[in-house]
Amino acid sequence: MDSLLFGIPSSGKPNLALLGVAWDGSSSYRRGAAEAPPAIREATSSRLYNSYSEDLVNLASRWRYIDLGDVSAPSFEGVARAVEEAVASHWGGKLFLFLGGDHSITIAALRGVRRVYRGRLGLVYLDAHPDLYSEYEGDRYSHACTLRRIVEEGLVKPSDIVLAGVRAPTPGQHEFAEESGITVIGVDDFQDLASHLNRGIPYYVSYDLDVLDPAYAPGVGNPEPGGLSVREVVRIIKSLPEDIIAFDVVEASPPHDPAGVTLFTAAKIIRETLARARPPG
Repeated sequence: MDSLLFGIPSSGKPNLALLGVAWDGSSSYRRGAAEAPPAIREATSSRLYNSYSEDLVNLASRWRYIDLGDVSAPSFEGVARAVEEAVASHWGGKLFLFLGGDHSITIAALRGVRRVYRGRLGLVYLDAHPDLYSEYEGDRYSHACTLRRIVEEGLVKPSDIVLAGVRAPTPGQHEFAEESGITVIGVDDFQDLASHLNRGIPYYVSYDLDVLDPAYAPGVGNPEPGGLSVREVVRIIKSLPEDIIAFDVVEASPPHDPAGVTLFTAAKIIRETLARARPPG
């Protein structure tokens, strides 16, 4: 019998919550990310994948999931409210996986997490772009401004943020990161990421698929050549702390994804992250 999420059971008490965020109204170039949540789900089919990670972690024995469906709205704030409500209603004892959507959905997801979790929180933000513009083409909630809003809204302290994989910076964004205390790791220095992580706090991990070279993830909103390979991203995942309370996969654009390459890459990232993360409780 076919099932999603690598055959992880959807019966029993869930410790994993899946929420799609069908929003690409903040995209600055190619639209299509709003179509990604159901496509990513399909790419995790047990017809294609078994339930084991590379290191033989059996996801089907570790996780039970509940699928909260997809949220959408005509405006970013409408989407953000829907995400916050979903997180607040289902938070207890679950790891949250958010399927974007463009990268602005990370603001909504972190607002939701912060409604129910008040402790210190780290953020690993994997992206080709810094996303630190104050505004982009008049939009303060453009996906090019996501990390700036996260800092300014106080969702995560800058000193607890690691921004990695950057290869399309601007001087102004670089200065903001330096002045605010964000750790920035360039695309050639990803091996150093683990040394900048605090093993004593939980983490939110945000995967913008354009951190990968377009050879591995061509179907994204803003492709940037010269990026990481899938193998390099898997190495990063295996170096993360096990205390992950939520993560997202964003910027997949099915209309621009030949043969589903980007979607299968998203599935690989999800599978290995679920193997790395320690179940709550």
